[in-house]
Amino acid sequence: MRGMDETFVLPVPAELHAVCLVAAPTWLPPGLGARALELVEVVGPDVPPLPWLTGPGAECARCAPCGLEVDSVPLRRIRAAEFHLRVSAVGGAGWPPDHVIRAAALARELADETGGILIDAATGDVDPWAGPPEPFDVPEGFAAAEWLGVRAAREGGGRGWRLTTAGLTVFGLPEVRVRRVPEHLRAPWHDVLAGVAQRLLRDQWADLARAPASAFREIPARLTLTAADVGAATAGCPHGTGTAPLALRLDPGRPGGPPTFLTVTAPPSAQGPAPPWRTHVITALRR
Repeated sequence: MRGMDETFVLPVPAELHAVCLVAAPTWLPPGLGARALELVEVVGPDVPPLPWLTGPGAECARCAPCGLEVDSVPLRRIRAAEFHLRVSAVGGAGWPPDHVIRAAALARELADETGGILIDAATGDVDPWAGPPEPFDVPEGFAAAEWLGVRAAREGGGRGWRLTTAGLTVFGLPEVRVRRVPEHLRAPWHDVLAGVAQRLLRDQWADLARAPASAFREIPARLTLTAADVGAATAGCPHGTGTAPLALRLDPGRPGGPPTFLTVTAPPSAQGPAPPWRTHVITALRR
């Protein structure tokens, strides 16, 4: 077993919830309520992430966080609607994460049936899937970027951007973030975070396949991210040979306060001030 200074311990959630919204439906179909493994509820306009979704984004007063203009037709419909549908499904932390597929598939069915607007509640993405999501096959075919978002917020004092995944908790892990990212590295670090999420999820699924009843798992505080990890996460090229060492820090949350995060930090081998190691990660992965 590795030393405790090289790992940290995370609980394995006994129950996970995947949530989608069908915003501004034109009518309410019969048969809403609890089903075998899903729940469909009528909710009001203050249910997350709608207040965040329909307001102006951090970068542009004309654009909402989802990328749509704040006065676009879908967002006007969402603001005007008195009720919405929330679809949730329950599952576990092991492979396959079928609760995600069940929630997405049922929400798409209801959106098509009612004329509502499909929203992934975890990422805030509007109409995130081109068609009905297909069941998961094998972990090697999973692409994290297809199910996770990355949210950006400016750091104080002009120190770049804080980037945080959105949706990783749906799969049983804390969200991953990195801080003080320069403007010109924002897009590449989106892919790096997806690659880190991909690696952490595959490790989780492998651990739980060996010990399904685990209540806790040890997570390595250091990892070597590969270009193949990033390629798998983004459904891109899986043949890259670059590697980049990274460190992870557990930032525990508290009830009623900030949630728990896994923060990507400089590896022990990094030298110099803060920005260069972030640049080095991108350069190393592109080799």
